[in-house]
Amino acid sequence: MATDAPDVAKAMDTDKSDKSDKKTDMTNILQHIKNLETNNNSLSSKLQEAEARNGKLSAKTREGMQSALDSLMKKWMDAVETKDDKVKDSFKDGLNKLVEKSAEDNGVWQMMVAASSLHERQTHDLDELRTLNSELKTKVDGMYGDVESRTVGRKAKAGEQLAREDVPTESGDDLWGDFAKSIGSVY
Repeated sequence: MATDAPDVAKAMDTDKSDKSDKKTDMTNILQHIKNLETNNNSLSSKLQEAEARNGKLSAKTREGMQSALDSLMKKWMDAVETKDDKVKDSFKDGLNKLVEKSAEDNGVWQMMVAASSLHERQTHDLDELRTLNSELKTKVDGMYGDVESRTVGRKAKAGEQLAREDVPTESGDDLWGDFAKSIGSVY
C-alpha cells in the first residue's frame, strides 16, 4: 500500500494540473474571443463611417449626374428625331437608372456626356455662324446696294458677263510656232 500511495498522490497531482491547464486554456480562449469581438466592433463602426461617407459622395455624384441629364442631355435628346417616342423614353429611363446607381464611370454615361457636349458646342457654333451670316448680309446690302456704291475710282462693274466664245482667238493654235516667232523677233 505504501507503493500505492505515491501513485495516487501522483495521479491527484496530474488531475490538478490537467484542471489547471484546462482552466488556463479556457481563459486564453475567452480572452481571444473577447479580442475578436472588440476587433469586430471596431471594424463594423469603421465600415459604417465609410458607408456614410460613400453615401454622401454618391449623393453629390448623383446630383451632378442629374444636373447633366436635365440640362445637356435633355437638349440633345429633344433634338434627336426617332420614329417612336417610346425609344426616347426607354433611353431616358436607362440613363435615370445610371444616375440612381451613380455609375459615373459607365461607358454609356461617358459617351452620352461627350455626345451631348458636342451637340451643345456645334449648336453654339451654328448659331454664331448664322448671326455672322446675317450681319454680313446686312453689310453687303448696305454697302453695295446700288451701282454707284459698287464703283471705286474709274473702275466699274462689267455691263455684261462675257463667255469663252466672246474672247477673240488669234492664231494661237500653234503654241510652239508662236513661241519661236517671239523668240526670233527678240534676237
